[in-house]
Amino acid sequence: MRSKITFATFDPVFRETPRQCATCSNPPVFRYELYSGVEEQEPEEGFCCMTCAPSILEKLAGAECQAWREEEAALKADDVDVSELHKWRVAAFHQ
Repeated sequence: MRSKITFATFDPVFRETPRQCATCSNPPVFRYELYSGVEEQEPEEGFCCMTCAPSILEKLAGAECQAWREEEAALKADDVDVSELHKWRVAAFHQ
């Protein structure tokens, strides 16, 4: 399973929802599910505001960057040329 995140809108009139974002005190705008990529783990679920949604997306980007780093290291250990993967990772994640 790959890591992924889904954002969805919700209707606060017809669904019991928290009055504030999972991260801050703003009213939530989105419901989200963050899947770590580990099949045994349940997704992180919650409600978030417009301000905090990008930070939740950054969690997914950080996990993907780490996965690319690990793949790069494994390939390099097998004497595979990783220069293109390295350039791509650095350009995509600025790290």
